[in-house]
Amino acid sequence: MHPFLGEIELGGVSRTVGTYGALLAAAIFVTGAMVVRAAGRDRQDLGLVMAALACTVGGGFVGAWLLHAGVEWVRTGTPSASGIVFFGAVPGGALGMLAAGRWLGLDVVRILELSLPGLGVGHALGRLGCFFGGCCYGRPFDGAWAITYSHPFAPGAHPPVPRHPTPLYEAGGLLVLALVFALWPATRPGSGRRAAAYLAGYCALRGLVELTRGDAIRGVWAGVSTSTLAAAVGLAAALGLALAGRRAG
Repeated sequence: MHPFLGEIELGGVSRTVGTYGALLAAAIFVTGAMVVRAAGRDRQDLGLVMAALACTVGGGFVGAWLLHAGVEWVRTGTPSASGIVFFGAVPGGALGMLAAGRWLGLDVVRILELSLPGLGVGHALGRLGCFFGGCCYGRPFDGAWAITYSHPFAPGAHPPVPRHPTPLYEAGGLLVLALVFALWPATRPGSGRRAAAYLAGYCALRGLVELTRGDAIRGVWAGVSTSTLAAAVGLAAALGLALAGRRAG
């Protein structure tokens, strides 16, 4: 674990390169490349697809920041100016994607359902950024695979005790989810049922992973974290989408 990759000099000023930021950028690039590849195989207009991707990523960042700021405001009374939460990226990115699809005349749900393996791979890379950055850390744990954060800038190093490698649990689960959707043929892309299945799979994974987390910044009320509540809402939404797709079928 190391939260910094090194330093670069820009305009005579030395700037630190954070591992989390670098892996997040890699995640966006890898996911985008896999979406474009899937869209190209489906004979979509790649220029329009990349424009829709930009809207989706922008909406995702806005939603992720708004949810983090809201959680911090409720938890501490002060909205945080920095930080993002994945579950906020889901509605934000979805709204950006749907708006772009309507504006550009793209079947964005079809493209999404053909690109789900890329979403899982990119998300896993982002979780590796959490691991190396020392955030989203796990509860104290004395098992054989426990990890101990030691870098002073890692939130998980305060105190430096053995912990669950929680981000690695989620990254591994996401890679399994990506493999499942890579092997599962997309027989009816665009119906929404495949996206609903992915959402349900991720929410179930996240609910289990949350049981091992030990950081307070995620927000906990009556023993239940914000992400656990969001996972429950996501499961309900996935069920609703699946039922709607079934009726449409």
